[in-house]
Parts: sequence; C-alpha cells; structure tokens
Amino acid sequence: MQKIKGSCLCSAVSFEVVKTFDKLFFCSCDQCRQITGSAFASNLFVTADGFSWLSGAEDIVRYQVPGRDISKTFCRICGSGVPWSSGDGSKVVVPAGSLHEEPVVGERTRIFAAEQPSWSLRLEQINTHPGFPE
Repeated sequence: MQKIKGSCLCSAVSFEVVKTFDKLFFCSCDQCRQITGSAFASNLFVTADGFSWLSGAEDIVRYQVPGRDISKTFCRICGSGVPWSSGDGSKVVVPAGSLHEEPVVGERTRIFAAEQPSWSLRLEQINTHPGFPE
C-alpha cells in the first residue's frame, strides 16, 4: 500500500497516510467555513489503520464543536490544521492541504452546497495569476 506524508506548516506535526482515497469532500457548511476561514473545507477520509502519526502528536490542540461531530485540530505552534479522528475513532479526517503530494482521489464531492456563499461561486470565471498580481 503506497503512502504519502503530510504536516503542519512548521513541520512540528507530521503524519503518513494511504495515498489513495475514495472521496474528497468540499464542505461549505457554516462550521467548516468558520473553521477554515474560507468558502469550504477540503477533507479526505481514511480508515484509522491507513493513518499514522510520525511526530508532534503532543503539539496538537483539538476544538470540538459543541453538539456536532465536527472538530478542528491544529498545531499549537503554527496553527495549521492537521488530521483528526472521527467521533467513534473509526475514521481519520485529513485536510487535503496538509499533504505534501497529490493524493489519488476516486471522486470529488461538494457537500452542504446550499450554504456556500455567493462570493465563492463560479470560481472558474475569476482572473487567475501564477503568483501575486502586479
């Protein structure tokens, strides 16, 4: 089974996970937008046996959204989002942006699209630049 690595921004927290995922979820629910500060969260789900911490587990802070099975885990040093276990511990939710290389994804799915803000619609129509615009 092929694996890829990921980490927080400062690399204090690092992990290894299977490279192939069934689904990548782009979630626009109110809580995921607040957790990420963006239009959606980009999360991959893997069974717990397909994931392992390499370093920094002691540097992880977890915020549990009251009354929901939604968490935000982050490095206490740099604040970057890192993976977290589902409520029953059977799955690990991996923020796609924390991976060091491209995962293999079977299906990409947008969820809670009804809660997506209008300012984030039709992204393909927005001007693009390879870096900061001049």
